[in-house]
This record gives sequence, structure tokens and C-alpha cells, in this order.
Amino acid sequence: MLGSSQLSLYGIDPEYRLKIALQSIQKFHNDTEFIAITGDLANDSDPLVYEKFRYTIDNSEIPIYPILGNHDNRELFISYFPEFSGGKFAQYVKKIDNKIFIFLDTLVENEPYGELCEKRLRWLKSALDEYKQEQKYIFMHHHPIDCGLYEMDNMGEFKTKELFWEILKKYENIKHISFGHIHRIMHSSKGSISMHSTRSTTFEVAYRPDEKKEYLTNEENPTYAIIDINSDGETRVHHHEYLDEDKVYLGVC
Repeated sequence: MLGSSQLSLYGIDPEYRLKIALQSIQKFHNDTEFIAITGDLANDSDPLVYEKFRYTIDNSEIPIYPILGNHDNRELFISYFPEFSGGKFAQYVKKIDNKIFIFLDTLVENEPYGELCEKRLRWLKSALDEYKQEQKYIFMHHHPIDCGLYEMDNMGEFKTKELFWEILKKYENIKHISFGHIHRIMHSSKGSISMHSTRSTTFEVAYRPDEKKEYLTNEENPTYAIIDINSDGETRVHHHEYLDEDKVYLGVC
């Protein structure tokens, strides 16, 4: 979650943490092609949050590509960021060299769970058809595989994951999927496709797989993920705790 109309969210200033994260990326990774934000730009439907984020995008030296999360408002998002919408939904494609980056809209407004409706699934298939030869990377909010946390997998789940994977298995060169929503670092794979998520800029979700009612939060430091892709499509993902990045000590390995 990147913003809220409140000064704090669960005792955390999300606007400050976003600012520090972007400063860290600019300082240590200024060769970055783009920054992808995998949803929950706001915690509520407050236009001021999207107005502030519009300013952030316009003033960033590195391109920022956002998508919608379950806390977002699609109508407000599209009104402030029309360049990131394909009509009714906020889905788009960016091409860099021989790589295609596909940004999906899994939002079901006013619900914690997500889906790709028939129209959005057709859009995805069309994008994959158009770029059959290129290496493909997907960004989405909801997790396309179970994460092992009861509430996320039963109330905040990605309801159309079977249809999603049915489409993906027909295409080659789909390398990696990045997702948000679960507020945790998680790595997984399905077939030849690797996946990851990283921590939120606000609260983190504790790993308590036996909890059957609601998720628990903890005070783990926020992270951003550095996705390093070489010319052959080999993908490395590092997670950086940017609030403590000055605590670096000389070591030998």
C-alpha cells in the first residue's frame, strides 16, 4: 500500500516510505529501466492519494508503471493515469528490446479477491498472440498460486487462476511473474515460469499458516525487489530492506 488519506496507516507513514524507496532506487540502481508497483496505490478511494501519486510519477527520473490492487478505485486510477489503461480496464504492455512486460488488472472493486473476467482474459491472450517470439514478463496484484495463508488463499484469492494458467501454458517464453497483495517475500514456480512477491511499503503479513480467521501483521522492514534480467532471459531477484541500507559493514566470504 502506497498511500492513504490518513497521516498514518497502522502507525506507518506510507508516503514517507515510498519517498525513501524511490530515493534508494535512484541512488543505488539508477540504471533501472522502470519501476513496477504491483497495486494498492491507495488504502481508500481518496482522490488526493492519486493526485499525489500522479505528481510522483511525473517527477521521477525512472519511469514508474503502476497497476491496480484490491484497495484501489479503477475509475479514479484511469482518470489520473489514462496512459495505463486499455479502455475500461487498466491493462497495458511495455516493450523493451526483445522483452515484453505485461501489466494486468485483477481488481474486483470492493472485494479482497481478484479475477480476470472474460474480457481481460481475451486481452491477455491477444497480447500473448501479438508477441509470441519475445521474452515475456507479467506483473499483477493477486497471487496466481496459493501462498499458504488461509485468508489470502480463501478470501483474498485470485479466483480465475485456473483459466489464467490454461492460457499461459499455450505460450512459450513466459519467463517470470511478479505479484503483490500478500505483503510478504515469496518465491515460487509453475512449470518453467518463476514467480515472486515482495513486502509492502507499509505493514507486513506474518507467516502464520495455521491461522484460520484473519491475517496477522508484523513489523518486518519493507523491501523492494530488484529484478535483474540478462539478454538470455535469465532472471535474478534480490530483495532490499531500504530503511536500513546505511547499516553496511565490511565482510569477507
